[in-house]
Amino acid sequence: MALRGFEFLKMGRNIRGLTQTEVAEIYGVSERTYQRWERGDVRVPFDDVSAICAQVFKLGIDDIRAMIDGED
Repeated sequence: MALRGFEFLKMGRNIRGLTQTEVAEIYGVSERTYQRWERGDVRVPFDDVSAICAQVFKLGIDDIRAMIDGED
């Protein structure tokens, strides 16, 4: 199954117990932008998904993918 960027963002944020506001502040985007990304309202650039996972969540894309796959 191909995962979309917003799925990585939501899972990583939940794993780390962060709010959308906290992630937005740490990463340096507006809360509204982050909320739209996480809801899937707009496409999240892959570079941003990768950077948020690494810098904010301290997780790799593959780590989050494994956790999502484990839920199925």
